[in-house]
Amino acid sequence: MKYFLPFAALVLSASPSPAQVTLESVKGFADLEKVAAQLAMQPYQAPTQQLDPFFEGLKYDGHRQIRFLRDKALFADQGDTFRVEFFHPGWMFKKPVVFYDIKEPQTVGVPFDGSHFDYGELKVPADAKNPVGYAGFRVLAPDSLVKRPFEFMVFMGASYYRAVTTQLGYGISARGVAVNTIGGEPEEFPDFTHFWFQQPKVGDKSFKLLALLNGPSITGAYEFESTPGISTEMRIKSTLHLRKAVKMLGIAPFSSMFWFGENSHPKPYDFRPEVHDSDGLQVEIQDGPSIWRPLDVSRDMRLSIFETDKLKGFGLAERDRDFNNFQDLEANYHRRPAVWVEPVSGFGKGAVTLVELSTGEETWDNIVAMWKPDQLPATPAEAMKVEYKLHWLDQHLPGVLCRVLSSRRGFVMDSDDHLYVIDFGKGLENGEGKPKDWAPDIDVVLSAGEAKLLDKRVMRNHETGGWRAFFKLDIPDSTNLLEIMMELKDKEKVISERWMYQWRR
Repeated sequence: MKYFLPFAALVLSASPSPAQVTLESVKGFADLEKVAAQLAMQPYQAPTQQLDPFFEGLKYDGHRQIRFLRDKALFADQGDTFRVEFFHPGWMFKKPVVFYDIKEPQTVGVPFDGSHFDYGELKVPADAKNPVGYAGFRVLAPDSLVKRPFEFMVFMGASYYRAVTTQLGYGISARGVAVNTIGGEPEEFPDFTHFWFQQPKVGDKSFKLLALLNGPSITGAYEFESTPGISTEMRIKSTLHLRKAVKMLGIAPFSSMFWFGENSHPKPYDFRPEVHDSDGLQVEIQDGPSIWRPLDVSRDMRLSIFETDKLKGFGLAERDRDFNNFQDLEANYHRRPAVWVEPVSGFGKGAVTLVELSTGEETWDNIVAMWKPDQLPATPAEAMKVEYKLHWLDQHLPGVLCRVLSSRRGFVMDSDDHLYVIDFGKGLENGEGKPKDWAPDIDVVLSAGEAKLLDKRVMRNHETGGWRAFFKLDIPDSTNLLEIMMELKDKEKVISERWMYQWRR
């Protein structure tokens, strides 16, 4: 059977001029930037493929039976180095993705090949037509990294991708860009339509690839350099062009799931104490606060915006690593990675934006975090360049500050007053050299709604070696929204993360 690449899915120019770059001639990021710039000047064409009815009708259980044969992996013949395995179209993943291998002296296409798959117990009709492209791919690290085959990164569906560490499994999903996630317009999901792989060599610590982003409102060139390990690090460069104005653009966006946690009321009728991929948003501002915002959901969407022109970093984290707080032997929520965005360039004035959507189960991501820049390109010809590091890790520590360990709330006994109990871990300034009965001060600030602070105090938590902060609130019936800020101080010196919480009736 003849296999081919769906080059017709994206036509840059019928007769490219010497200044233009074709898809097949891309050798590096600068070439891809030219492709994205050319594409921004053309009408949008969505990637499509007419799947054979058999593959079109596959459900989850059928699609998951199709396995790529390990010995057919791209670069499997290069020795103990990175390899690429591909996903078969079907179920929810029907759009074709085009792949290239950057070789010398020329870039060559990687066509779909059905003989590279084991179809399990599926009875594929003899006359079934092969798809015109793969649906996505995963990257395996050199076997020597952990003495076995180790899949550490997956790209599949729109511009979504995920990574793991040698210690932590899949959880949070990142994506290339977010378009109109908030703002009132329908959300767009641009696709990574084309990928170029740089050939790895034995001894390489990182794997490099290029990706072309294409959507109704945006095009973009991306470069990923990924290094797996106890912490997996991606260095990401992107150059974006807007075909047309958008209500909102999210840079370095990622999604997570939060159904219920230690601070949720009422809890679902479930045998597990908590169910979430992440339990908080972490934001650090240069010469400013280090913020921890516990995740929560309610009937309405919750929107939190942290404006700054001095962003040091932000991310979602699963800080709770105690199995006893999850009791899930299959999902292993206590072993989900945190993700930390470290800006390198292109992050000026803007806002870390957190969206928390209501959910009634654990299947779908309902948490989105991203950087929303204040200024966007005014024309398709204007480029927006952004570079950042994406760290997949156990947790990002807030320097020497006492970090938030848990956030609990409830009613005061025999009262409708609200009680908040926040545990902080041990920080550098933890009372050493102070009188035995010393405890830090607690500063509580209320805004966005009416409430009265009734009581506040701090005591040593000998179980954690840190501190437990308590405060009580009288929230009148007329208040539906309340922003709460709390931090620990030694006189005027802040010694803890700034705990920030959004209460909703």
